[in-house]
Amino acid sequence: MLESVGLGRRAHDVYRALLLKPDSGLDEIAREAGLSPEETRDALDRLTDLSLLHSVEGSAHFIPANPEVGIYPLLERRTAELDEQRASLSRDRAAVASLAAEYAALGAQRGGDGIERLVGVEAVRVRLMELSRQATAEVRSFMPGGALSAAALEACRPLDEQHLSRGVRMRTLYLDSVRNDCATVEYAGWLASRGGEIRTAPSLPMRMIICDRSAAVVPVNVDESRQGAFVVRYQSMVLALGELFERVWNRADPLNTPSVPVSDGPSDRDLALLAMLEDGLTDEGISRKMGVSIRTVRRTMADLMKRLNAQSRFQVGAEAVRRGWI
Repeated sequence: MLESVGLGRRAHDVYRALLLKPDSGLDEIAREAGLSPEETRDALDRLTDLSLLHSVEGSAHFIPANPEVGIYPLLERRTAELDEQRASLSRDRAAVASLAAEYAALGAQRGGDGIERLVGVEAVRVRLMELSRQATAEVRSFMPGGALSAAALEACRPLDEQHLSRGVRMRTLYLDSVRNDCATVEYAGWLASRGGEIRTAPSLPMRMIICDRSAAVVPVNVDESRQGAFVVRYQSMVLALGELFERVWNRADPLNTPSVPVSDGPSDRDLALLAMLEDGLTDEGISRKMGVSIRTVRRTMADLMKRLNAQSRFQVGAEAVRRGWI
């Protein structure tokens, strides 16, 4: 078939029917080609437009023409158009390469000391997109702040699928609180089915994304993402942040499995809560760190006080030290 010039199966069958029986009328052509009269008329019109048929004046018959005479000039025009498109595409590629070289040179100046400051949420989003698309081996992420919306998770899928299809390993750490979010659990199942990995922890130190072993993106202020972020390229710092990720990852639980209860000693959530109390965080601060409501923080604190037989938060800390928990 010559689909590129619009000669489809029906037109081909009609043309062949006329080659076999040049004096056929419309009904006979339709029977030979296995088409309805309407389909046959459309095919005849198309063949005439392509100069493959010539109508006989004063009759309902058609004369088939040699395809080399009728179609070759059209193919030559298409070839010339494609050649021009290829030449244009080549020029565009060269222009993009030149522009990319300028972008890289200016980027090197911005982050020439190994650290680049990104101002504003949109600048962070754009740079994260660039870095993740350039990743060749692995993308590791801390994602504190609780569950993402179903729309936000859906927006992540195309890029995540691109990464995984390229063989890029993806490991993401969320807070334990996302286990109660149906959209996140469903997304984790989808990601796992394509080779991605998600685990959860009671708390995370900050939002962080590490692309390969070459760049890490960390916030300027862990409590205020709108202030922007730093892109860190110092190898020693990227390795240190990678080690932090691995330590938290190794203690975390896969999202598609239930958290393992601790019968006697402290759970990871207990230890995280005690560490935040030791740092002097308020209930509101702990709520933000753990991605849960203040009511949940207070209920968890009350359960811990009961387990430790403590009457105050100070006693909780003292008893935790006595037991060797902290």
